Amino acid sequence: MQKVDPIPRYRVQNHGMKIGELSAKAGVNVQTIRFYEREKLLRQPIRTQSGYRSFTEADLERVRFIKDSQQLGFTLKEIKELLAIHESARALTGSPRSESKEWGRAFRIARERLELINQKIAFLKALKKPLVAVLEQPGSEKTMVCPASLLERPAVATVQNGRGQNGKHAVSRPRRKTA
Repeated sequence: MQKVDPIPRYRVQNHGMKIGELSAKAGVNVQTIRFYEREKLLRQPIRTQSGYRSFTEADLERVRFIKDSQQLGFTLKEIKELLAIHESARALTGSPRSESKEWGRAFRIARERLELINQKIAFLKALKKPLVAVLEQPGSEKTMVCPASLLERPAVATVQNGRGQNGKHAVSRPRRKTA
């Protein structure tokens, strides 16, 4: 069966999404879209004659990439670097040497993020045991002391300038209260 247009040669031209539509489809706040523009994570959109921002499907995919990357624990600085790598690699599709170099940087960033995730997991596992022990003590709910203040924290690696002993970013840990 052939589909027939009710009005021949009439097509609605969709010139893109307004900021509210983009934010709804991406599952973020309108202010987040504006923030990404200011931080140059998202291109400055084309403006309609009436001054509205006009976004494309590529912008939607970029916002989703940013949000997905944040969910994986990447910082906005790292995300910006990954986006730059992706764009430059796409522009240099004919040169295998430059592509492998660019993708090597992307994999280095991902490996560093994975190491930080592993450090956080180890730290959280170490914190779990004493917290469970405190909470399982009979009558612990009746004491007027926060369970977290009773915890002995696991040893923290030496941190210098935000980096651990191995030179990589250190995992942020709660400060220990002094009596």
